[in-house]
Amino acid sequence: MDLSVVVVNWNSGNHLARLLASLAPLSNELKEIWVVDNGSTDSSLEDIRHYSGVQVLALGENRGFAGGANEGLSRTCSNFILLLNPDVEVVPDSLRQLYREMEKRPRAAIICGSLRDETGRPQHLFQLRLFPTWKSVLSDALFIDELTRWVRGGLAKPCSSVEAHSDVLSTAGHRLLKAEQPAAAFWLMRKRAWEELEGFDPRFYPAWFEDVDFCKRLRATAWQIFYFPNLPVIHRGGLALDTLSYPVFVSIFYTNLLKYLKKHYPYSYPLLWFPVQCGMWIRRLFIRR
Repeated sequence: MDLSVVVVNWNSGNHLARLLASLAPLSNELKEIWVVDNGSTDSSLEDIRHYSGVQVLALGENRGFAGGANEGLSRTCSNFILLLNPDVEVVPDSLRQLYREMEKRPRAAIICGSLRDETGRPQHLFQLRLFPTWKSVLSDALFIDELTRWVRGGLAKPCSSVEAHSDVLSTAGHRLLKAEQPAAAFWLMRKRAWEELEGFDPRFYPAWFEDVDFCKRLRATAWQIFYFPNLPVIHRGGLALDTLSYPVFVSIFYTNLLKYLKKHYPYSYPLLWFPVQCGMWIRRLFIRR
């Protein structure tokens, strides 16, 4: 495969070693593996010293997911890149099939499989979402989604279901969907598309919304994004929340949401700023993880 792997690491503990172990069956098929470390202070880099063929780029500081990903992708020598979070475990056969699907689609910029937890349950609500709109932002900021589910006894259909967020297509042997902005925990990327968009925007720091912004910019081009729900990838999820407190996470998440709105919806941004700030502070002060 004409494929390089880029992993952006920050204090991932033993998850990084588990990820590299899952890549071991593919060692003869991958061109290179880059681990970009954002100034980790834990033992995650120590735990991978015995893995041969892994190139470590230690940045010495936390440049965020966008900055780390850009550094890693710029050093790769392949036409295709597998961009991973360290709390992923790759299923080799899924990756091989996803790579073949990418080769068949010259306008595919991103292809991803289905993120599953360790019990095999799909993480649809995390992985597949629509781009934020003024309605969805208000609904989130003012707790309308939570209130609706509470009033209906938890039976309200999630607004981020796979069916609502994707156009169902078909291909030989596999079901696939056109997705708007799948989470960047596992992206099989075409490097030329990343180069044309001039990479991720590092202003979304340290994480969250850099992938949404990338997909939004991609949407304005002829590039496409595909999701294969029957090709699984194991994903633990919530790794950053193990390091960050919930109030800190909320501040980062909603600050980056406002950056996204200001960048892509400059006319709605002034009207949305206050409700987003209110929702952020209520979550910070009164809600626990």
